[in-house]
Amino acid sequence: MDVIETSGSGLAQEIGAPAYGRQDLGYSPGGPQDRFAMRTGNIMLGNDDFAAALEIVQPPVIEFRADCLFVLTGAKRREAVLRNPQPSAGVSHGAVTYAHRGDRLTLGETEYGFRTYLCVAPCEGKPEARRKALLGRTRPPYNELSTWTDPEQRIRALQGSEYRWLKDPSAFLDHPWLTTADMSDMGIRLAPAGGERLRTDSREMVSQPVNDGTIQLTPDGPIVLLRKRQTIGGYPRIFNVISADVDLLAQYGPGQIIRFKGVSFAEAQDAAARQQQDLKRLRRWAAN
Repeated sequence: MDVIETSGSGLAQEIGAPAYGRQDLGYSPGGPQDRFAMRTGNIMLGNDDFAAALEIVQPPVIEFRADCLFVLTGAKRREAVLRNPQPSAGVSHGAVTYAHRGDRLTLGETEYGFRTYLCVAPCEGKPEARRKALLGRTRPPYNELSTWTDPEQRIRALQGSEYRWLKDPSAFLDHPWLTTADMSDMGIRLAPAGGERLRTDSREMVSQPVNDGTIQLTPDGPIVLLRKRQTIGGYPRIFNVISADVDLLAQYGPGQIIRFKGVSFAEAQDAAARQQQDLKRLRRWAAN
């Protein structure tokens, strides 16, 4: 991303499209943790869905090195301010904003969510009429944009390959789980938020393939895998979060309650299809 430069302390990384085809070599596809959020930001700017963006957990100071349009999606910040050289100006979440070369963007703590996405589109080469048409547009509210999410705000999951190893298969779905501070881009360790510790039949297993959203039951409790996971694992795969809802997992920080919901393969397919339909609808809206 030649348009921006980061400085100071922070936890942020440039992120692009997932790269498939190397899992046999030990490389997961990766890409943005919340693909839906990043794609909506790029759509708002007329970019390719997976044009490079900045994925932010702890915001650094961000300086724009060229005139550009930008939009913030994902986790909403309590404060987003554009300053230098002109007087400071607040930046609205989900709104297409103009930045001059030399402007600096500072972000505060999250109001909700965990990962914020900064999507940018250089002004150079973009017709002035199109720039003016995009400027100030605000993404529709998330609840209007996202018809694919669960009405009960639960994370939906399919039974995993070792699901039947659980001594009480319903226990995982019947009780809430707490996200712990033991999390990274690879996954989130869960702790019971009520209920008993999960138990499995005592068996040994050879390491097997895992996927985005695979929930493994380790001796220290469940771990749900995220986009930068390993490609194989040696713990029972009791559930797998559906592909659409892995995006939602990306916005959970430490100390939050997660409730899971068992669904069928057909329901998982329907959620994925509706997510794509929501993105198509946003593209049509942004193109006008």
